[in-house]
Amino acid sequence: MHAQEALTSPSVEDGQQAKASIDAVSKVLPKSNTFLRNVGIQQPAAKTTNVMKEIQAELDAKKLESVVLQEELERLKVQTQESDAKVEKQAEKIESLRKMAADTQSLLAGIEPFVWI
Repeated sequence: MHAQEALTSPSVEDGQQAKASIDAVSKVLPKSNTFLRNVGIQQPAAKTTNVMKEIQAELDAKKLESVVLQEELERLKVQTQESDAKVEKQAEKIESLRKMAADTQSLLAGIEPFVWI
């Protein structure tokens, strides 16, 4: 039996399906042989490399997107802290004004009897 026939013939023992002709030819021919390229058949290793490159590029893009989103999150956290500080200052000022208004109201209540005399 030839090497290619051995690669493509179904193995009853292990229950696997027959390998595709392209896979068999690419294993029989040496990797440096240009025959596969000349007939337009891409070797499986090249396909895997291309897929890995695409996946790596996608992963790199996701990492970059993650970094950008993390920076945006940090910027928003700082902005939120600044806003919270402003709100707290305004609340303190409002409370101070309420106290002043109550004090003024007390003073006016104490002065009122003398005005009508």
